[in-house]
Amino acid sequence: MTSTHAQLAYQHLRSRLIAGEFQPGSRIRYGPVGQELGISATPVREAMGLLANEGFVELVPQLGAVVRTISRNEIIELYEMREAIEPYAAAKAAERASESQIGAIGRALNRMEMLSRKVAKSKSKFAGKRETAEFEKADLGFHMLVIDATGNQTMLRSSESSNALVRVFATERHSYDADIMKSTCDDHAMIWKAIGAGQPDAARDAMQRHIAAGLQLTLNAIESRETNRWEVQ
Repeated sequence: MTSTHAQLAYQHLRSRLIAGEFQPGSRIRYGPVGQELGISATPVREAMGLLANEGFVELVPQLGAVVRTISRNEIIELYEMREAIEPYAAAKAAERASESQIGAIGRALNRMEMLSRKVAKSKSKFAGKRETAEFEKADLGFHMLVIDATGNQTMLRSSESSNALVRVFATERHSYDADIMKSTCDDHAMIWKAIGAGQPDAARDAMQRHIAAGLQLTLNAIESRETNRWEVQ
């Protein structure tokens, strides 16, 4: 049985991973995490085992926990899993969602829109670390609330994992500008309105387009990064 301190460390580290605070390939030291939480390194080590089982980190001899680095093909596979589940989930949510569930989805969208407007008004037009973490949290919450509205808990558990992994490994998604944030909010608004109106086909189509756009955005960013890597300055 996992200890209370290990669960605390697990939730803390998982949230930071999803927020993009640890880059793929970076080492996570047990001691400093334990000091941050006021616990020993032992439950942190136990938490790392849980994160390794989920695919977030690798446990490397002599190093400890290292955030996994995955390939372009693995990112595509994660999105393909989402494409197989989430459009169907959006359609079912349009059929089954209660008023309170529709309201909760709308509140997640409102949070994203507030952050999007804040970044649009900033001088740089880019989200800082705090805005990025909050936007990611609201974004993940939106998708999970849609799936939760289906009433299918097996689907919810499976989708939460794939969504979280996308946010950890598609590091390019952790660099938001105002246009990307607005586009994401616009997509979510279409999904939410279709669910609220009880229109399964429209909800399915809107979710399908949204996930396809997210994959293309990530692949474009990866390609740009690789091109810049070899470009002569």
